[in-house]
Amino acid sequence: MADIELLAGQPISAVNHATPAVDADLDARWIAWVARGRAHDRHVRRKFIVWASVFAIGAAIVYAFLG
Repeated sequence: MADIELLAGQPISAVNHATPAVDADLDARWIAWVARGRAHDRHVRRKFIVWASVFAIGAAIVYAFLG
């Protein structure tokens, strides 16, 4: 138990991780990534709405003829 207490106060690494390096190119790439994600999300939602409406209309037609 005493061994754990002796190691508790020692740092794990000598590198200071509190101040990360600032990368301006990273910010630009991140903004582009987010923009592509939003465009993809809009495309998928639009496609889903079209196919859901086609399915609903088809189901209504089938129900009208069989019901």
